[in-house]
Amino acid sequence: MVGAMINSKLLKSQMVLREVSRKDLATALNKSVVTATRKLNGKVAFTAPEIQACVELLSLDTDTANSIFFAEKMS
Repeated sequence: MVGAMINSKLLKSQMVLREVSRKDLATALNKSVVTATRKLNGKVAFTAPEIQACVELLSLDTDTANSIFFAEKMS
């Protein structure tokens, strides 16, 4: 199964801005760092509860969250 299209660059930039590590993300998602990295890179889809955990962890506003997790496929 291919992961959903996410804007990985925007998600990673938000993590850098807020000094959130991949380990922090993994902990928030209750996943291993390997699985969190796969989700971060768009290899595995985020579930709705995981998206909510990311929004809370990174204090994302609605527009930014939508831009990250509901990115349109770019051609």
